[in-house]
Amino acid sequence: MNYDRTSPAWIKAKMDIKDLRFQKQWGQNFLIDGNVVENILSALDLTPEDTVVEIGPGLGALSERLIERVEHLVAVEIDRQLAHELARDFPRIEVITGDILKVDPTVFPRGAKVVGNLPYYITSAIIMHLLESAWDFDRLVIMMQKEVAERISASPGSKDYGVLSVITQLYCEVDYLFSVSRSCYMPSPKVDSAVVRLWPKPERDRSIVPVVKAAFSSRRKTIQNSLRNVYSPDKVSRALQRAGLEPTRRAETLSLGEFRQLAEAIDEA
Repeated sequence: MNYDRTSPAWIKAKMDIKDLRFQKQWGQNFLIDGNVVENILSALDLTPEDTVVEIGPGLGALSERLIERVEHLVAVEIDRQLAHELARDFPRIEVITGDILKVDPTVFPRGAKVVGNLPYYITSAIIMHLLESAWDFDRLVIMMQKEVAERISASPGSKDYGVLSVITQLYCEVDYLFSVSRSCYMPSPKVDSAVVRLWPKPERDRSIVPVVKAAFSSRRKTIQNSLRNVYSPDKVSRALQRAGLEPTRRAETLSLGEFRQLAEAIDEA
């Protein structure tokens, strides 16, 4: 049977036949642009030996193309009905029914490539969940709300630079690949999307995360006052002096290197 899983007509027919409904609480928006699928596949740079973990496969527009190219595809889908349909349509796919935020990423094979069309409302949480785990993955190629993609790739001093920017860039090399119009989805969301590729760095020092979160805990305050929300005043003063940072600076002005210095100084103070 010839069909196109990115076709709105096919999606509607499939959902009508199987009595499926778009679930707003899970941020379901299905991709209806085959060119976007091809661009994502190119970014993954697949070989037959690869293992791929797909987050939120939906009706399988991307899954179908992935399983043609790799030996092992693991798909994590929170919607039980969609998970059932995916497993029925593609017996070779290992389907995990559940919330990705409740799955320990270390259960996935090491060196896997990760891909997904992330729900807007938990994009940041999913990224942090994966990056803060001990799982060694090859790369992440993920589609997300454009605003979040801009935050991930933001530079120090910009309005978008924050906790997500710093931790993502400390752990990964970030490639902002391309934008995706809201018209490429069914139903169409209210905002545009973007595809980002993250390459994990060899070392992921998880001890730095609490320091970064503390530094941004009161964005309008100086870094000294923000850090005092978590650490004692004496410890903060010693750490800032040891790191060579002016107490009156704000967290959004610190570079990645300065955050590393600050974390080391707090650990030693």
